[in-house]
Amino acid sequence: EGPWTLEFERGGPQLPANQTLTTLISWTDLPGKEYASFSGSGKYATHFRLPEGQPDAWRLRLGQVANSAVVRLNGQKLGTLIGPTYRLDIPADAFLADNELVIEVTNRMANRIIDLDRNHLFWKRFYNVNFPARRPENRGKDGLFTAEEWKPLPSGLLGPVALIPLRKREMN
Repeated sequence: EGPWTLEFERGGPQLPANQTLTTLISWTDLPGKEYASFSGSGKYATHFRLPEGQPDAWRLRLGQVANSAVVRLNGQKLGTLIGPTYRLDIPADAFLADNELVIEVTNRMANRIIDLDRNHLFWKRFYNVNFPARRPENRGKDGLFTAEEWKPLPSGLLGPVALIPLRKREMN
């Protein structure tokens, strides 16, 4: 597994710097506030050679993903995965001798909302309608919803990523 390059493509409040990862972790655990506050899409890419063997197909298991993933192999889109199981069966003929696997992960908006509230930036357009503050811990001094005290949610491709050979079986 790895190394992986992680490139932030779109989102905010700003695009964090690209990273090279030897181990997959939540991008909110990377050093720097810009990673913890980022909501948007990050593109993970790795290159690999196929393991020995001639299976009929391969199962790509992404492990844990926060929250959705678009999978591309050698430039071809294979599918969009939204969980709870992040796996995809890929025909053997989709692979080359050298392969590029790209997984674009999009997280939830929560980390951006936390950043907006902590920096007291206006984003709620209607009086207590966007998010009702039912729980006391989600109420600010004014009685309205706030995410100031929330912790950033895990985001990105957390893995482990595995490629598993599959064989067809005849049923009698």
